[in-house]
Amino acid sequence: MAIVKMDKFNLFSFENNRKSLLDILQKFNYVHFNDLVVDDKEDYLKKVSNQDNLTRIDEKRSKLEYAINSIEKSLDKEEKSSLTKKDMSLDNLYKEGENFRFDEIYPQLKEYIDIRDKSQDKIKNLKAANEELESFKALDLDINSIENSHRFFVEIGSIADQFYKDFDQDLVKKDFKTALVVDLSKKNSLNYLIAISSLEEAKDFREFLRDHGFSKANIKTKKKVSEKIALNLEEIENLDKKLKDSEEKIKQMKIFLPDFYLYQTYLENLRKKEASSEFFIKTKRIDFVEGYIPHNLNDKFKKDLKEVLGEDFVLDIKEADKDDPDVPVILDNNKLIKPYESVVETYSLPKYNEVDPTLLVSIFYTIFTGFMLGDLGYGLILFIGTILLRKYKDLPESTDKMARLFTRVGLSGCVFGLIFGSFFGGIIPLPGLIDTQKDFNTLMVISLIIGGISLFTALGVKAYMLIRDGDPLGAIFDVLLWYMAVGGAIALYLLDGSGKNVAKIIMIIGMIGIVLTGGRENKSVGGKVAGGLYSLYGMSSWIGDFVSFLRLMALVLSGGFVAYSVNLIVGMLWPAGILGKIGAIIVFVIFQLFNLFLSTLSAYVHSLRLVYVEMFNKFYEGGGKKFRQMIENSKFINIITGGYNG
Repeated sequence: MAIVKMDKFNLFSFENNRKSLLDILQKFNYVHFNDLVVDDKEDYLKKVSNQDNLTRIDEKRSKLEYAINSIEKSLDKEEKSSLTKKDMSLDNLYKEGENFRFDEIYPQLKEYIDIRDKSQDKIKNLKAANEELESFKALDLDINSIENSHRFFVEIGSIADQFYKDFDQDLVKKDFKTALVVDLSKKNSLNYLIAISSLEEAKDFREFLRDHGFSKANIKTKKKVSEKIALNLEEIENLDKKLKDSEEKIKQMKIFLPDFYLYQTYLENLRKKEASSEFFIKTKRIDFVEGYIPHNLNDKFKKDLKEVLGEDFVLDIKEADKDDPDVPVILDNNKLIKPYESVVETYSLPKYNEVDPTLLVSIFYTIFTGFMLGDLGYGLILFIGTILLRKYKDLPESTDKMARLFTRVGLSGCVFGLIFGSFFGGIIPLPGLIDTQKDFNTLMVISLIIGGISLFTALGVKAYMLIRDGDPLGAIFDVLLWYMAVGGAIALYLLDGSGKNVAKIIMIIGMIGIVLTGGRENKSVGGKVAGGLYSLYGMSSWIGDFVSFLRLMALVLSGGFVAYSVNLIVGMLWPAGILGKIGAIIVFVIFQLFNLFLSTLSAYVHSLRLVYVEMFNKFYEGGGKKFRQMIENSKFINIITGGYNG
């Protein structure tokens, strides 16, 4: 339960050994490079640029991603789920990746994809054309010859319903001598028609049509409409066969999918290795790089370098400065509390000179979420469900960590469900220590007690950090005095008699101490007094912090009352015969699952708030840099490494 101790290194080696050096550093894996800046005045130093290689790799990655996505779209869920994760060494990954014939396979796949895409586009266009032609199917003539007639004015098009009534009436009133309008069909509030007149009346008739919302149809065919529709249908049929054939050939390429995933992992790691060279600076012959490694891999690091570079390198390595903001962070926690690292990382990693709060988070976050969930049935579903999910589903590392977190949340929910005697809101009566339907005051007191313990524990962590860093007076001024002021105020409210007087004295001593020491960093006397008074004003925030913990009570009550209401409805439906029983089961399952979702989501989010806002502001700053490893696992390939702890 700690932050891994780091060493800082400076490494000089010959430029012609760069490839070998990068190979061994990636195999070592736990190397985090500093991004060095070169002063323009130092013209003998240059940043290493590797953009040409990176561009070529990115082009391959882009093609590969396109290929994978195209094949995956052709697979059903069962075929996708049958692909399992594979463990392999970095050496084997590079060996198989370098030997894979992607550049030979991709052109064939791309040809099938192009045929499929072009066929789909043509079918879509032909269907759209036929849909337009259908409206003029009744016109069994050669449209092209009609519209290009030198003897008559002819236009084919449509008028919307809103204009058509007036159009019909106005046409009669206009009393054209030779004009004729023939209705062809009606579709989607559009009236399709053919308008004919003599050439002498063409100008007036065209203007009349335009004034009444006539929209000319652009029908490009030299054949009869019915013939063109038939030809289009025949072409669609042929294209559909071509489409299905290309889709089948794409689907058959799934045999290469495991190799594609392997090649994808290979390219990602190759790019990571090649990109690492851009952290180097160089002279004409010498490369220089600076970075960090875990302290307990110090000897292995030296040994690996010597095996590859022999004596052709200079290495300066020393313990990293705890106050150096560039030192990257690795959290080292056991399997029991490791899932809670995701809670910490969601907020921010600790700085290298802070403490790892994961143990503290694991204790209180579990209590908070379990209390808010507060139901044995809901807890069992979460607990068993996440275990089965991890057993039968190969989850990505981040998702697996989240599933393990909810396993613990479910178990905590079971414990508090037994304490509250709640099983799906009381569908089955259980003996409990606290009745959430009646013991409101008890729940409120327990919520405040949990809040007080968590806040005082967080403040205690601050004292530990100050003492660890050689500032015991700071621990007295910034922690002990606050314990006295806040704890004394609480005791003053709770105690009677002589105990009340003792609590008052402790509180006053704490408050005076805060005023005298709270502004000690200021130089002037006025600044010290003002800083002290402002620090004492901070006691008001403690009230808000304590009140925030009442959400523990509020959420367990809201979830419990919803579950109880569902059970009431189920109880009313159950006696109403077979239909009533079916309805009761449906209502119970759907709404209890919905309430489980809401309760779990609320517990997850509000517990984060209690940790991040109420607890972390007592001791935690965060803002640490995540350690960049040189090996990248993927969804289907897990690269075997020794780990920083050997």
